[in-house]
Amino acid sequence: MSALFAEQMLVLFLILALGSWLGTLSIKRISLGTAGVLFVALVFGHFGLSVPKVIMDLGLLLFVYAVGLQAGMRFFRTFRSQGIRFIVVAFVTVLVGGLVTVLVAWVWKLPFDLATGLFTGALTCTPALAAAIDSVNRLAVGNSASVSVGYGIAYPFSMVGVVVLVQLLPKLLKRDLKAEEARWREEQSKEMPGIVARQYRITNPNVDGRLVREIDLHRLSTVNLSRVRRGEQVFAATPETRLQLWDIVMVVGQEAEVAKMSVLLGDPTEARMDVNTDVKSVDVYVSEPSLISKKLMNLKIWERYTIVITRIRRQGLEITPTGTATLEIGDSIRVVGESAAVDEFVRIVAGKPARADETQMVTFLVGLVLGVVLGNITIPLSSGLDLRLGNAGGVFLVGLVIGHFGRVGNFRLWVPPAARNITRELGLMLFLAGAGTNAGAQLVQVVQQRGWSLVAAGLVISAVTVVVSLVLMIPGYRMTTLSTLGALCACMTNPPGLGAAQSQAETDLPTVSYASVYPAALIFKILLAQVLVEVLSKVL
Repeated sequence: MSALFAEQMLVLFLILALGSWLGTLSIKRISLGTAGVLFVALVFGHFGLSVPKVIMDLGLLLFVYAVGLQAGMRFFRTFRSQGIRFIVVAFVTVLVGGLVTVLVAWVWKLPFDLATGLFTGALTCTPALAAAIDSVNRLAVGNSASVSVGYGIAYPFSMVGVVVLVQLLPKLLKRDLKAEEARWREEQSKEMPGIVARQYRITNPNVDGRLVREIDLHRLSTVNLSRVRRGEQVFAATPETRLQLWDIVMVVGQEAEVAKMSVLLGDPTEARMDVNTDVKSVDVYVSEPSLISKKLMNLKIWERYTIVITRIRRQGLEITPTGTATLEIGDSIRVVGESAAVDEFVRIVAGKPARADETQMVTFLVGLVLGVVLGNITIPLSSGLDLRLGNAGGVFLVGLVIGHFGRVGNFRLWVPPAARNITRELGLMLFLAGAGTNAGAQLVQVVQQRGWSLVAAGLVISAVTVVVSLVLMIPGYRMTTLSTLGALCACMTNPPGLGAAQSQAETDLPTVSYASVYPAALIFKILLAQVLVEVLSKVL
């Protein structure tokens, strides 16, 4: 049996399998998730089993890269739309956690590596743990196991505490969550109206006999004509369609924009537009490279394919397809036209069926190369301190930028959601397996030496951070309860907490708030974890 466990690949996959199973176990909706791998690895490490360091490092880079690619889609957009509020919440929360860690380390006489691990565990942030381990290894190679020990001690108490608080806070504050959601829905409908379709009967004589392109709809409103009904026949509304009085046209666009068409076209009507089957509407995912990043006006969709694009859905947002809009890989578009034309266009726009499921590996790998290069650039600070992002921090920031722009130079990057998810989860598990076995070798010894004082230290860091965060968001910014819960879970990078918050909501308000704060909180934690290593190693 001992010879069997000498095979490191067997040990690795056994840790991953058992840890994944442990993570699925749930007690009152609380589960460890991927962190289950860490706790199984701690046990294996205690009995002298290990995972190759190169496997741990590879998992780390894949994980933070995938997180950066995903967060980049919303981070810069959130900063523009929400202003500085979410950035301030994330920054203050993380900074308070760091300051309390310094105080706790000084009072309890903790070594710098163990204190930094408590910080990452109390704020339940695995990427920060990775950055801290990277920084400690640069100072003293091979001495990073105590970081994982601190993380493993503080993590479960912080995770469970935040989940319980999320469930109790609405009752403690005596807030009406349904009323808050109703107000939020009303605000969202004004700020981000969805796309609707409405029929109008043409009664304006100035439109009679004119081509659709001659009307120039986009000069008045960002809408598109989708179909035209004349008598008992329905056909696609193309630029060359000549409109007549009493025609019924379907207009697609945002609610306020569609309403403007009553002035130009005529009265709204509920007349059906499906009286014949020659015209159909189909949703299709874009994967054909020749259509990517080109304006619709330049693609001449109608002239070439005799179909009309009525809406574009990208990353959860609906976009009205005006002439200046572009198509990107992974976009879901709705096309309308005669059956044969639609089928032909779908065949073209979808390209090879497998292409939408393929990752563009050259761009993907170039991003990793640039991240490692960036991570090894040293930034001199005052008082003789040098800051380096490290491989993990550099790769994360490059992933963030590529996730936002979708390219490296002229090379575009498309990572299907399924590929991005498995890269993130598998990378995280590989990293936790390595970090856990390293920490497990010292866990019992450290706990025996310091006892429950380590647990108390982690609880202090977590509790003070949470309280300051809530004070800033509720009395300070007067955020709604559900928005506060989502933002708090993001500040603490606590997905189980988000699940508890979302279970109390009928809308996705907690998730929206979580996604808005999460990228900034993650960046600040990664950077501050490295600063703590540098500072604490010199003052303790």
